[in-house]
Amino acid sequence: MTQLDLFGEILATERQHAIDALTCLRDAVPTALEIVATLRYTSTHDTTTPSAGGDWAYCVCKAGLRFQPLTQWQGWNHRPAHLITWHHLATLIGHDPRRHEISAWINTLPHPRWPQLQRPHELWPHPETWHPHHITNDRNHPHWPTRKHAWTQTLTLLTDTINHHTHQPPT
Repeated sequence: MTQLDLFGEILATERQHAIDALTCLRDAVPTALEIVATLRYTSTHDTTTPSAGGDWAYCVCKAGLRFQPLTQWQGWNHRPAHLITWHHLATLIGHDPRRHEISAWINTLPHPRWPQLQRPHELWPHPETWHPHHITNDRNHPHWPTRKHAWTQTLTLLTDTINHHTHQPPT
């Protein structure tokens, strides 16, 4: 039996779910660049350990990205309640051509890559809250110009996708 969405409530809820997931990824997840580039879980072991940043609790895991506003989250002993699967995330951003540029940049990095894949301090929401030496250290690294560009592309891609879904006309 199929339930009809006569008033658009289900579609509106699904759209808000996607917008919230993308907002959490953009504003709270330090590995958002790698997530956008790969659209898959890259760790060797699964985790359910939550993290928090800004206004969000999140957990990057084998199933996808778990997320929840901090105001609704029950704390460190609880997984964030909402999940966007890797497949769903891929349907939202997988066809954006900026992903290929970001992936290509990652492939130019020497190992270990993880320090350069982390979000630069000045590109976090409220960068003024970081000690200035963090920003200076980021800028003094030889990969700084390309790292900043890749991260700017990542954040712009996520913002554009959020805006697209926010301003979609109701169906």
